[in-house]
Amino acid sequence: MTSEDVYRIWRPEGSTWSRWVKPVVFAFLSQEDLERREYAVPDWQTILHSDSAIIADLPGTEGISAGMALARAGYRPVPVYNACPTGAAPESGSRVAIDMSPILAAICGASRELASLNLSPEAPPVFLLDSERHGAWMGTETGSWDNRSFVTASDFPSGDYLRGHGISKVILLQTANGINGDLRQVLLQLQRDGVTVARQTPWEKWAPSAFLVKPPMFLVSAWEWVNRKLGYRRNPVVGSFGGVVPRSSSS
Repeated sequence: MTSEDVYRIWRPEGSTWSRWVKPVVFAFLSQEDLERREYAVPDWQTILHSDSAIIADLPGTEGISAGMALARAGYRPVPVYNACPTGAAPESGSRVAIDMSPILAAICGASRELASLNLSPEAPPVFLLDSERHGAWMGTETGSWDNRSFVTASDFPSGDYLRGHGISKVILLQTANGINGDLRQVLLQLQRDGVTVARQTPWEKWAPSAFLVKPPMFLVSAWEWVNRKLGYRRNPVVGSFGGVVPRSSSS
């Protein structure tokens, strides 16, 4: 199986939601990744709601696991990993802010099962995010690869598009109590567009409960805005996140 084969499995032509699959990670699949033939997914009894989209904001490979469990119920997994796993030539021994190698391996390992499910082009989507995309490291080590990232409303279908395809509810799948600040803004926009938001804990009894997403306090919102403008490295070549931390001009 080649990287192009894996890409086509996760972003099939004709699927309603393929345009939201982020292509960047598929360009970084290694031969070792491509040789993985399976990926163990826990059993989870879920219910297919044709009027619901799901956003799985889960750490690392948990997103792939939940996405595949939901795919068995009839949902279409949509990877929204919008960061370069590594740079073209980071300095030897340098660190990477977000280690995405387990996610890449999981994508390849799960590909054969996903292809075998023969999901409908209209299958409702489950958007897969890494809840640890912001990272704890602030990316200040010279020569390191800073691939921390965030999402915006443009990374997801609009409320009008969702409703036009029969989707009136978005289910947030997460383990944490709080909502990541960037995703909160996405949910607020969908909520303003008339989409109902619900919450579900992964691997527990399937019973999504509706809730109202509230806007953050002004100071929190202002801090998030400043951090997005100054704290993340956009990669102009591939149109996602990732860049080598340069040497300080004062050094």
